[in-house]
Amino acid sequence: MAAVEALKEDRFFFRSMIDIQEGGIDAAASQLAEKKTPPLLIVETSANKDKMFEQLEALASVCDPETRLILIGSENDIGLFRTLIDEGISDYLVSPASGEQIKDSISKIYQGEESGTMGKVIAFMGMVGGVGNSVLSHNVAHELSAIYDEQVIVVDLDIPFGTAALDYNMQPRQTLVEALTQSSNLDAAMLNQFLMEFGDTKLSVLGSPASLGTGMQITTEPFDTLLKTVKPMAEFIILDMPHVWEGWVNDVMASADEVILVARPDLTNLRNAKNMVEFLGPKRGVDAPTRLVLNQVGAAKKSDLSDKDFKDALALSPCSSIPYEPDAFGLALNNGEMMSKANAKSKATEGIIALAKIVSGREVAEEKTEKKGLGGLFKKGKKKDKEDKKGKK
Repeated sequence: MAAVEALKEDRFFFRSMIDIQEGGIDAAASQLAEKKTPPLLIVETSANKDKMFEQLEALASVCDPETRLILIGSENDIGLFRTLIDEGISDYLVSPASGEQIKDSISKIYQGEESGTMGKVIAFMGMVGGVGNSVLSHNVAHELSAIYDEQVIVVDLDIPFGTAALDYNMQPRQTLVEALTQSSNLDAAMLNQFLMEFGDTKLSVLGSPASLGTGMQITTEPFDTLLKTVKPMAEFIILDMPHVWEGWVNDVMASADEVILVARPDLTNLRNAKNMVEFLGPKRGVDAPTRLVLNQVGAAKKSDLSDKDFKDALALSPCSSIPYEPDAFGLALNNGEMMSKANAKSKATEGIIALAKIVSGREVAEEKTEKKGLGGLFKKGKKKDKEDKKGKK
């Protein structure tokens, strides 16, 4: 089915195993008699009501009790729908069902199964090494915690060269390596032992060992366990991505709630950002923001490319431009401070704060609420003016 095939490219199913077989309910019952039942089945039938229930009975006899079933049928009958739901079918869709309908049905079935609120995963990745991606992501994490008074966790994923502990002036006892090594037993309580708190803020850090001799390489399964564990523990999860391209990096960049591409305004960064945008676009879709940030703007004033150059090449405008202020950043780093404390009035600090508000996703909602409130007050004011004038007459 083309609609199910299309789900393979959807970011919400990026790590799901999707197997498509022809033959309808009868074929499904025959195959599953000799195979392990998947957690979710989607089957389509053109049979009438009586024949459909016969087929479903045969299918139920070979399925595990926990298996969820979405049935796609030809009859548009609310009575049939209610009967099927009463019989234990998870959802019934009328053929032909679109990919969006199937996606919504799956979301509805599994909604609320994970306890607690899931944090927003924001992945920062530099388009070249040394572009300032880590420093920027660490400062944005600090501002998210300070502005919104929320729990924020920074995960430094660069095992040999990570700088999160250094930037926050910390000495990690246990690091990302221990978390990945013990992923089979990892839970929130254990992960809390690996996290370091930054001063009296609500910011915590899972640092890297910054060592060339660990012998550890990140792989998909342990990292998935780590991310699943950390997501309910904070409102925002900042992933400081290394400048490498491996399978697990591909997965993270495709599935993160937001991706921040950090680039200098030069030709190499433009090329790499273009490659990244073109590669990630089909995987992430239109509902998952991929943002471009220009960092170290002004370091080479005569050769810097413009915002328009990036927009024309990428069809993506930079959401923020951070000026080149090496003295301010150097002073903050040497003192183990964030930019907003070391140099609160600098243009770079202003850009970092603005970026934190953008990636939070909250500013648009707050702006709409504020405008609505002001509009209401304005109308009341106009009404009161009219009443005052009427009273004077």
